[in-house]
Amino acid sequence: MGIGKRIREAREGCGLTQKQLAKKIGVTSSAIANYENEISHPKETVLYALLDALQVDANFLFQDCVALEKKVVLSQEDNDFLQKFHALDRHGREVVNAVLLLEYQRSKEESTRHSSMPLNIPFQVSSQPASAGTGTYLGPDGFEEILVEPEQVAGADFGVPVRGDSMEPRFHNGDIILISMKQPVEVGDIALVTMDGCGYVKKIGQDELISLNKKYAPIPMTGDVRINGKVIGVLSSHD
Repeated sequence: MGIGKRIREAREGCGLTQKQLAKKIGVTSSAIANYENEISHPKETVLYALLDALQVDANFLFQDCVALEKKVVLSQEDNDFLQKFHALDRHGREVVNAVLLLEYQRSKEESTRHSSMPLNIPFQVSSQPASAGTGTYLGPDGFEEILVEPEQVAGADFGVPVRGDSMEPRFHNGDIILISMKQPVEVGDIALVTMDGCGYVKKIGQDELISLNKKYAPIPMTGDVRINGKVIGVLSSHD
């Protein structure tokens, strides 16, 4: 049984003819016939008037429109709201509909905004800084996790804090440089280098480590030199 047959059942239960029901809700008797024969369906405002005139709720009219396992049952709160809505005059219903539309749009926009926000992921950052100066001792390996947006650290294996100003203006004290261990490091690249136990973030020269800040002289590469990865980006402390 569809909504049309439910309308007919409720109308007959109220002892109303199609013409009498049409007069009650402000439509033509042919419109009622079309609803009952499911040639057309009542608009929202007419539907509310139908529920009111037939003294039934939405559950009654729509109980056959969905499969049993997908059936939507109105809560007592929903039914209370509908009863109050039906008791309003036309002006009251227009006000409620206007407020409802505004709140629906606001809620939908808020939901869309939250769903589009990127989820933060954990990212490992060394607890020991690398020097953008004359060298910082890198003690035993240790990392801590920070939460970042995935796009901020794409391609990076870990981060290292910068200490000093020798790589200004590109990197500043307190920045976290992003290190890739997968990308090859060539002369002219900026890399994380350890030399005799001290860590540096420097531009790689032929046989020296070069600072971007001109007040610092190049550091000759001597002793135990290891290139730990290429600098591919930065989480700036100045953002």
